[in-house]
Amino acid sequence: MSTSPPTKRPAAGPLLGLLPEARWARVHKVQLIRREIRETLSPSALEVLWRYGEHVVEGGEELGGGSPQRRFYATVMVTFDLRRCAAYFREPADVATAERLAELMIGSTRVQKKLVALARPELARMAKVAEACLHIEMDHHARAEGTQVLIDGDAMVTLEPARKAGLR
Repeated sequence: MSTSPPTKRPAAGPLLGLLPEARWARVHKVQLIRREIRETLSPSALEVLWRYGEHVVEGGEELGGGSPQRRFYATVMVTFDLRRCAAYFREPADVATAERLAELMIGSTRVQKKLVALARPELARMAKVAEACLHIEMDHHARAEGTQVLIDGDAMVTLEPARKAGLR
């Protein structure tokens, strides 16, 4: 008759029996859909960046007047130096963070809307019309240089008829 060696049990104590015994899970099926953690730009962090960022809006009216509609073109340049606002963020103000931030800003509709809002007053001044009369299409690019994130936006502006502008 063969006997197996006795299994070791923990010494009896006041906590013994309060926790269930550990069980090993067996995998019988494979996960069909892989779930991942997504990184996005925090709206409140964008507000902080915009507060401490430097920006320039330059542009003017289309030359030649070949179009029946007045058009304006502008460039919006924004620079964020992460070191200037490092006290407000959990992430370090380093090169890697600036590069990741620039990647997240490319194609971001939030960033595009902020650029349009930044450019709108200056473009209205150039066109000598109310801000509501402007239709702005913006394309932007972002890149990192050291701890700075640089955004370049290209805007094309057309003037909307006054009746349309009142509906916006």
